[in-house]
Amino acid sequence: MNISRLFFTFSRRLSTVLPQATEKYYFETVKNSNRNEVFEFLNKNFRVDESLSRAAGMTESDIQICFEGVLDRVLRNEVSILARERRNDEVVGCMLNSVWKRGDAKKNESSEEEVSIFESINHEFLLVFQEFQFGGDRKGVVTIGEILNELHESFWKLRSNHHTVLHFEISSVNRNHQRQGLASKFMNWTENQELLKSVEASGIVAEASSLANQILLDKRGYETVAATLLNSRIDSNGNQILVCDDGTDRVNLVFKEFQ
Repeated sequence: MNISRLFFTFSRRLSTVLPQATEKYYFETVKNSNRNEVFEFLNKNFRVDESLSRAAGMTESDIQICFEGVLDRVLRNEVSILARERRNDEVVGCMLNSVWKRGDAKKNESSEEEVSIFESINHEFLLVFQEFQFGGDRKGVVTIGEILNELHESFWKLRSNHHTVLHFEISSVNRNHQRQGLASKFMNWTENQELLKSVEASGIVAEASSLANQILLDKRGYETVAATLLNSRIDSNGNQILVCDDGTDRVNLVFKEFQ
C-alpha cells in the first residue's frame, strides 16, 4: 500500500470540501459539464450587473470571447465553485478561479514576439495572447480590455518572489440572491489552505473592478499592489471614457499571500 499516495488523495479531497448546503442553496465545484450553463449565467448576470460592463454598455457579442477565455482557463483545474437554488436547481452564483503560473506569462511574451511581424497586416494577431479579450472596437469595451491586461501583466514584476498563484477571474451572484452570504461562502472555500496547497499556490490575485469588490477584498486582507484610475482614460474630446454609476473610480490589482 502506498501511504504517500493515499495521503495525497486524501489532501485533494479535503481541498474540495464544499460549503454546507443551506435551506435555500447547495454548492458544486465547476466542471466541464457546467460550461454552457455557467456561460449563460454570466451573460445574464455579470455582463448586466458588473460596474465596468454597465459603464461600457457591454453587449453579448462584446463579451462572448472574454467569457470563453475565462472558462477555458478556469476549467483546467477544479478550483471554482457555484451555488444552485434548491427549489429549481438553477445556478444563482459562482466564483471562477484559475491557476496562474509565472511560466505562463513567459510563454505569452514569447508568443507575442513570434506574431509581432503581423502587426502591420492585422493588429488582431497581437490581441490573441492577451488574457482579457473582448469583441468589437467600441472605445469603452477596448478600454476595459486595456486596463485589465495592463494590470494583469504587471503582477509578476510586482511580486517577483511568487511562482504560482490562484487568480480570481469572476465572482457573481444573481441580484435576487444577494445578501444571502453566498459571496462569503465562495471566498471562504477559495481561500482554504488545502485548496491552495493542492495547486501549489502561494497566494491569490485579482483585478478588482468594482468599488464593492474592492471594499470586500480590502476587509479580507488583500493588498492593492497597483491601480488604474478611470479618469486617466479619456477620449479625443477630453471626456472620461468609463463613468460608473456606483462610485467605482478605479480598477485595483490586489494580492493576498498565504503561507
